[in-house]
Amino acid sequence: MSDVYMREIVDLSAKKHGSHFAVSHTSVEQLEEFNMDLLGRGMQRLAPKLWGLLDKLLFAGKKSVGVAVVIFSIIMQTANQKSNTFQSIFGIFLQSAHAPQKVIETLSRMGICVSVDSINTAVTSLSKEAHRGISALGRTLLASYAYDNFDVDLKSTVHTVDKSEDTLKHLTAGLLFPLQHGTTLDNLHCLKALWERSLLNPQDRLGHLESVEMIPVAKTKILASRAMDISNSTVSGNINSVLELLKQGDIEDPAECDPLQGLDVSEYVTLFHGDLGTGERLQAALQRRAIENTPWNCLQHVIFIPGLFHLKMASADAIWRTFLQHSLARLDENALMRDVGILRFKETGIYGSKPGFRRMHQLITYSGICRRLDCWRVEVKKRVSSHVDLDSFAASEPLFDDLLVIADVIAKEYVADHRLRRMRSKDVTQCDGEYENALLNKYMLLYEELSYAMNIGDIGRVETCIVAWILIFKATGKHKYATHMSDFLSNVHFVYPDGLRRAVRYHILVNPSGKAGSFRAVDWCMELNNLYTKVIHGGKGPNRTIDRIILESPLVQVYRNLQRVFEENFLHSHLTTRHAIVDMTRTFNELCRYIAQHSPHEPVLGRKSKHSIPDLYSKGLELIDKQLVLRQ
Repeated sequence: MSDVYMREIVDLSAKKHGSHFAVSHTSVEQLEEFNMDLLGRGMQRLAPKLWGLLDKLLFAGKKSVGVAVVIFSIIMQTANQKSNTFQSIFGIFLQSAHAPQKVIETLSRMGICVSVDSINTAVTSLSKEAHRGISALGRTLLASYAYDNFDVDLKSTVHTVDKSEDTLKHLTAGLLFPLQHGTTLDNLHCLKALWERSLLNPQDRLGHLESVEMIPVAKTKILASRAMDISNSTVSGNINSVLELLKQGDIEDPAECDPLQGLDVSEYVTLFHGDLGTGERLQAALQRRAIENTPWNCLQHVIFIPGLFHLKMASADAIWRTFLQHSLARLDENALMRDVGILRFKETGIYGSKPGFRRMHQLITYSGICRRLDCWRVEVKKRVSSHVDLDSFAASEPLFDDLLVIADVIAKEYVADHRLRRMRSKDVTQCDGEYENALLNKYMLLYEELSYAMNIGDIGRVETCIVAWILIFKATGKHKYATHMSDFLSNVHFVYPDGLRRAVRYHILVNPSGKAGSFRAVDWCMELNNLYTKVIHGGKGPNRTIDRIILESPLVQVYRNLQRVFEENFLHSHLTTRHAIVDMTRTFNELCRYIAQHSPHEPVLGRKSKHSIPDLYSKGLELIDKQLVLRQ
């Protein structure tokens, strides 16, 4: 029988059966199409006797298939060193999971994976293939680009002449997104028309507003570009980043290219996404280059799209400026800081200074829920005095139509509108300062609406929210955001041709998962890519160098997909990346009791507030009107 087993192994490890894996020609398809069951069925078909023996020794079962494949792979590599498909793919998986080099070397000696040098060869091959994929997408001109800077601190214990004490390096990472939803080259063939309508050009014509509409749900493929050793904190750095990204997409100055080699790009525009700082520097670059002779040198092809994730962060900061920044705004019994004292009682000092986006996002969400529940409590009690709380109201089993009627009343009566100014103009004895402040929680509702619209991909609703947030930004001193978002909406609806308008509006949000309700802002994807590039990948210890980070930067998605393939093939559990849902029941009950005790949503004539929250809509409009008058 040993001769039979030997013949089966020799035959199985032959090149004709596809068991040889050339690490120097590793492709993404080989990694993503790897399947343990398929590999096992091939081994069972070509070596039935040996497979049957292992099947009996391992006590046949679904979980034993993976073990049998590993054992077969070790035996096959022993018979033929080039028969190393499993070992090669497993080695790249270990690289993506940051396995220590000692572990990889040990497993290599055991025959379970290839050597460290082979893995590095495969990584180099994958990086080159990623560049070819980027080039292929870029050459179609149906791609939008996003880029952002990230800092890497390469600490060194020994300082030399070529390694100064400045260990902080500034790099730039980029992403490419294919334009979907029916976007064609004709939609982008509008460079001349845009220049005629540009503020940098004397001629200007207005277009027509689009109606509210949803972005179709379609999975967006994301390609990570090669990181660039460029700091985009300057105008020249942004220009270099744009040109380098386009070069990676195989798009270069038409004057320096052979027109017979490909598509003439001189009359097409390209979409670029980024944060407010990127937009400012690109605008400065356009102004600086406006006098150049060719469209390419003028950067006329650059169309900037602001990132909505940074807009959302700016919205949270505007709420902080309104309700928490002023020291007097924290003193009332119904002030938002009182909610912080219950929700995060150890962090009131942080919320009084710079809480950051995540803390503000949770505060707006949790406080908004409890305050709206109190509005329900007050309105229900008005209707039926026996319903002293929402528990008794729920026990009465109200009809759904009744809930809709109450919800409509709450939206009209417990949210500030044009009547607020009339309320505040009354005599002090006829006013309730804390009740009036509570009505201005409509800003939290507007934040929730913006988040909801971004998640479901309702671009029309997003634009409607942006109009309101422009007024709030103006009133809270965030003038740059107000100006840039106003200019963006004006360009989208009054300057861009119909095709480009559709391309911009339908790609300001992308859907990496292809699922409904899973749209993400492009700059959010960019921040996630930066996390993987500078923290998770890019080498460890002495291997963490600029060259290594740049080499592995296009492989972020490849590594993530490979880990998913192995997780599915080896039946891993605990695969979710979501945080566990926290039980907030007791916390919400305590906050709701506090709010009900101080009744901010029940008017008490003569009750004063130590700080009057301004009506940001009215204040923003006044500032804009004053600005227009000064311009005239």
